[in-house]
Amino acid sequence: MRGIAAILAAAVAVALGLTVPAELTFDRTQLVLREQDGLTAVSLGHCVSAWEVGAPAVPIAVAQLVMPQDMKVTGLTVDAVETETIPCASAVYPVQPPRVISDPELPASVSPDPKYYGSVYPAEVATNGHQGSTFGYNIASVFVAPVQYDGTSKLLVFHRRVRLTLHLVPADLGYLRPGNRSAEAVRRIEAQIASIVLNPQDIAACAP
Repeated sequence: MRGIAAILAAAVAVALGLTVPAELTFDRTQLVLREQDGLTAVSLGHCVSAWEVGAPAVPIAVAQLVMPQDMKVTGLTVDAVETETIPCASAVYPVQPPRVISDPELPASVSPDPKYYGSVYPAEVATNGHQGSTFGYNIASVFVAPVQYDGTSKLLVFHRRVRLTLHLVPADLGYLRPGNRSAEAVRRIEAQIASIVLNPQDIAACAP
């Protein structure tokens, strides 16, 4: 029965071009700009920092969504963005090399790399991340840049709201199917999945 359902889902996806929408909002009051070594350090809420050494260390949001079973994310489009431009007194502080905890010496400081500071960084508001199985659920991640830095004009571009669409195709992802679960186990797992994804309303429909 599961196989028939998967075949039907795949057929519908091929015919209709399956997509999953997502929307992220960011709180302007959580955007913090501070001086660091004569440059501007930027942070925003629980976002992580960009990771390309020498690039502007702008905040990056890692969003996760639950996808239909046997569907692979092939790309995404940014449908709408609400944007505010913020003057920046100095260049954004660059990403520094990672520190090895066991090494007592700090790595040498890295200056802004011109290849990143000569244009808008990151170039894309959103990009695909990792896709994998969590308790049998098909979870896809997306990297969203709520703040971009234009090094030519020293402007921060803050995106208050970002709407995007993930595009899917049928695929054998090779995930292991979970065994039988009690109702209580299903409830606990669904609660855990709901706590990490942007689209908890789709959990039941995307169950393994």
